[in-house]
This record gives sequence, structure tokens and C-alpha cells, in this order.
Amino acid sequence: MIQSDSKRRQGYIALAGCYFIWGFQPLYYALETTFDTTFLLACRIIWAAVICTVIIGVQGKIGQLTSIFRDRSILLREIPASVLLLADWSIYLFAVRSGRIMECSMGYYIMPLVMFVFGAVIFREKITKLHLAALIFIIIGIIFSAGGFGGFPYVTILLALCFSVYSALKKALTVDSVVSTTAEIIMMVPAAVIYLLFFNKSGFTISSISFPQRLFLAGSGIVTGLPMVLFAVGVDYLPLTLIGIFQYVSPTLGLICSRIMGEPFTAGKLKSFLFIWAGVIIYMITEISEGKKRKV
Repeated sequence: MIQSDSKRRQGYIALAGCYFIWGFQPLYYALETTFDTTFLLACRIIWAAVICTVIIGVQGKIGQLTSIFRDRSILLREIPASVLLLADWSIYLFAVRSGRIMECSMGYYIMPLVMFVFGAVIFREKITKLHLAALIFIIIGIIFSAGGFGGFPYVTILLALCFSVYSALKKALTVDSVVSTTAEIIMMVPAAVIYLLFFNKSGFTISSISFPQRLFLAGSGIVTGLPMVLFAVGVDYLPLTLIGIFQYVSPTLGLICSRIMGEPFTAGKLKSFLFIWAGVIIYMITEISEGKKRKV
């Protein structure tokens, strides 16, 4: 029992750290605004691959990593997962650096419900009237956001869809989550290197930037790789219901970041978020209730 309580405590700390880092990432990327976004994305990919490889090396899981690249059946899922993860990172980074953090937060608020819809369609998971009510509120919120954000919220929709399809692809994988994600990041590295060598028009090169700027780029790998490891620990030690509640911490912190960085929170945006939050609350209540029924 003591060991169980200890692991649960570790799970809480790990998951809190994970969502804290994810939530406050926009502030990190605001520290250095001189870099071209594509250059920053390429460097982030390379450093994230280095950090994650070091972490799984310390954990003694390099063998599991190399086995992924030798298993064709796993690669058939990992390659499209890598493409979707790259799309998610690209959309998020471009949105954050163009002052659209609230749209990102909205995307991550609705993502669990979008994932549930995928689960209901693809994996035949049970859908209730309350789930439908939550979905209706989310749809209304998205419709209102077109006015509140001055146009169709494509950042919100694309982020929610990319990560939802990504999660659906990975659901059937039995590979360790950190190892699997590391493999997906490594698959991005050739594209990042090709960009830096042949298509980099930003004027920045690794040799031309200052030491503090190099530290910043290395740090982008840490704030990308570390929360993935923390998330894996949280998933291992905590029930899924708690994880479902924790996942709303990150977009909430994202809203705080948007205000710190001066993004206006207009009445139109508030109206949109009120419907989104109502849908999220209904969804959370439904999931908690369903979780209790499964225990009985």
C-alpha cells in the first residue's frame, strides 16, 4: 500500500510537471523572437531527438528503439504518426509566434472530445446523450469563434484533428510510449537537416548564432522531450479518469500565457470559450460518471 501511494504521488508530480511545461511553452518561445519560425522548428526537432534518445538511453531502452525501425508492421503506424506529430508541432509553433495562443488553447480544450468521437466511430466506443450534448456545445463554440477570432478558427480545428488522428493511430501500438515518440521524432530529423542545409533562407546558421541562442535552441529540445517522459510516468501510475482531468491544465495555462503576452480577450472570444467550457464540463462529468460505473 505504501508503494502504491508512493507511485501515485510520483504520478501526480510527473503529470503536473508535464502539463506545467506544456502550458507555459509559449512563454519560452517568446524569450527569443529573432529566429525564423521554420529554422526554430528544425532545431527543435533535432534537439528533441537528442534529448529523447539520451533519456531512453539512460533508461536502457535503446534496443526497443532500434527494434521499431526493423519491424515493418510498427513502422506502418509510426511513419504517419510522425507526419501528424510534425504537423501538430508546426501549426502550434507558427500559431504561438503569430499571437494566436488562444486558438491553440481552444484546440487543446476540444481535443479530448474529438478523440472521443474518433473512438466512437473507429473503435465503436459507447456514446451517450450527454456526450452528444457536450459535442453540440463545442460545435456552437467553434461557430461563435469565427466571429470572435475574426475568421474561421483553422488553428483550433487543425490542432484538434492532428493530435486526435495521431492518438488513434497510436492506440493499437504496444510499444513503450517514450520509445515510440522518440522514434517518431527521429523520423523527422532528415527533413529538418535537409531544410537547414539546403532551404534555410533565414540567415541563421548554427555557427553564426551566439552561445545564449544555442542554449535557447537546446532548451527547446528539453521543453519538448522532458514532458513526454513525465507524461509516460503519469500514465503508468495514475487512473485514466485523473489523466482526463489533468489534460485541461495545459490549455488553461495557455490562456494565461496569451494574456501575459498581450493577446486581447474580447467579448466575442469569451462567448466562444463559454460554450467550449460548457461542453468540456459536460464531457468531464460524463467521463467521471462512466468511470465510476465501470468500477462497480
